[in-house]
Amino acid sequence: MKRVLVTGASGFIGRHLVRHLKLLGYEVRCLVRPESDASVLNDLGVELSVGTLSDVDSLERAVAGTDAVVHLAGLTKSLKVQSLWDANEKGARNVASACAKQSSPPVLISVSSLAAAGPLLLCDKPQSVEKLRDAESTDAKRMWRVDSEKGEIWQGDEIAGFRKRTEFDDPSPISDYGRSKLDGEHAVLALADRVPISIVRPPIVLGPGDRDGLELFKTISKFGIHLVPGIKPSLFSVIHVEDLCQGIAAVLSKGQRATLDQPSVGTYFVSHPNAVLYGRLGDMVGEALGRRGVRCLHVPRGVVRVTGMVNQVMSYLKRQPHIFGIDKSREASTRGFACEVSKLHDECDYIVSVDLATRFRETADWYRENGWL
Repeated sequence: MKRVLVTGASGFIGRHLVRHLKLLGYEVRCLVRPESDASVLNDLGVELSVGTLSDVDSLERAVAGTDAVVHLAGLTKSLKVQSLWDANEKGARNVASACAKQSSPPVLISVSSLAAAGPLLLCDKPQSVEKLRDAESTDAKRMWRVDSEKGEIWQGDEIAGFRKRTEFDDPSPISDYGRSKLDGEHAVLALADRVPISIVRPPIVLGPGDRDGLELFKTISKFGIHLVPGIKPSLFSVIHVEDLCQGIAAVLSKGQRATLDQPSVGTYFVSHPNAVLYGRLGDMVGEALGRRGVRCLHVPRGVVRVTGMVNQVMSYLKRQPHIFGIDKSREASTRGFACEVSKLHDECDYIVSVDLATRFRETADWYRENGWL
């Protein structure tokens, strides 16, 4: 593969991916909207193709002559629910159709989301408090935390009674965003007999240039407070944008492609292997900022939902969607979103080599150096 088209190239992940692909020796073409700020892309020396996901002709022009397409463009938030489907389902379908119309269809890597798969799953046989107490007594290094009153037991990246998702689990998204991304996956995979397709599902993405994650860093930097949704522990997978780009490139070069009867064959979670309890996430951000003693404030799930509703109303008044509206409050009210990554490791020889603490520190440093904090 030599020439790769990237949609959504002017966005947070897109800018990093374009730079990464260039370093790997790919010729990169970028689909950019007429109103997009393409100054960063111009500095990278890439080819620009002006168009939109709804303009079929512009998509076909952009796809023509490429060996691969990485479809990143989409919406994470919107004032109108239908807009999520217009971008995440119809947009994905249009990209896949443009690929299918080529005489030699390019490989299509469609970037979806862990939200399309859904939250943590209940274990078939939940572990008991007694069993885990026994495990603690026989192996002190496991460091199990036990809350007998609430019956909660957790260790690092595990919560008793729940497990991480794998690519072979049936999806069960709980948000409009997750459902729209899953419908986008279905729209793309419907053409798997005509286009070589792989699906990539990242979790929370952090790194330089991320404005959504900036709010977490700002709150901890200014007030030393970390707001944790719910009283019970919740678990989340995360990945740094550079590690995500490496994962996408690995799927591009080594990943298997989906078939109509086995769509999960070409689907990959791309995440750091160590999931993080959401409370611990605040500690890690505090450590990255050089601030000790971050205080975790547990917010009842009812308050979380009300906050999402208030933010949603303010979004309508300001005509600007808020990242934490009603839809995101649904996701925050679960026990978390976490995934296994062994499939990506085994099939694409992909390993995240940098620890999360370093990645959080790099992100904090970038925010400071660029005046965002």
